[in-house]
Amino acid sequence: MSIIETGAQEEAPICAYTDGSKYQRGVGSGVVIFKGSNIITRQKMKLEDRCSNNQAELVAICKALEEIELLNRERISPLTAIMYTDSRVSLHSLCNAKSHSFLVEEIRKQVASLERREWRIKFSWVKAHVGTLGTEMADRLAKEAARCGGTGNVFTRIPKSTLYREAREEARHKWQREWITSQKASATGQYFPTVQDRPRSKIKLTPNISTVLTGHGMTKAYLHRFHLSEEATCTCGNEYQTIDHILFQCANTSTQSEVLKQQIGTWPASKEDLITKHKKEFCAFMESIDFDNLKV
Repeated sequence: MSIIETGAQEEAPICAYTDGSKYQRGVGSGVVIFKGSNIITRQKMKLEDRCSNNQAELVAICKALEEIELLNRERISPLTAIMYTDSRVSLHSLCNAKSHSFLVEEIRKQVASLERREWRIKFSWVKAHVGTLGTEMADRLAKEAARCGGTGNVFTRIPKSTLYREAREEARHKWQREWITSQKASATGQYFPTVQDRPRSKIKLTPNISTVLTGHGMTKAYLHRFHLSEEATCTCGNEYQTIDHILFQCANTSTQSEVLKQQIGTWPASKEDLITKHKKEFCAFMESIDFDNLKV
């Protein structure tokens, strides 16, 4: 397949202007075809709402080629048509031998079919919104189609990227629902109320940090639950030695706690704020805790 990308508008018996548009309300394509100075075709097509803008651009090109194939060849000389589009992405896809999407392959087949019938098809990029009549008309038709309600979509193939994104979102929502309702990991949930917070938070996990964020590990209260410690009372003599006690009440960590309070300025701070707004200071505080010494 031979595609000639021209840099400026050329003279040709047939000139087709194509455009695609994607709004929150929908996706549409527009086509305007000139024979000389006369408009011989106006088409607007609605796509499935989850289609992409690039698909809309390619659907418009497909439709324009279909219309050209229906023209009476005997009244056109030479058999040359120029396809104008403001989408460089579409042109690059058509020229890229590694691009094999459904619409790209359909356009290649259509061009090959027209060439077998002695047509010469040229593709040209044209700048949008600079007053070019055909481009402005195609743009208006595409937007009208995108805003049009109801059914009757001419194209319903959803991009893989959209399906992957939707699957990720659904998985994240399911994970969040389970995260909220689960009876497990409640300690971690106080630091990360939403599941997307943890991947966004760049934390180098260490034994100390893991212990604080999960509530599992090196406290006497936790070890006592599994009969690994004879008692759960903190070595400071007050209360069970839980993570919250060590963070907020323990006399053995009061020096580190005072440093943390002075650094962040607001106390008490929520655990979510500690790990997000004051992550650097809080991580330094967690690392400063000598859990082995607290067990003695």
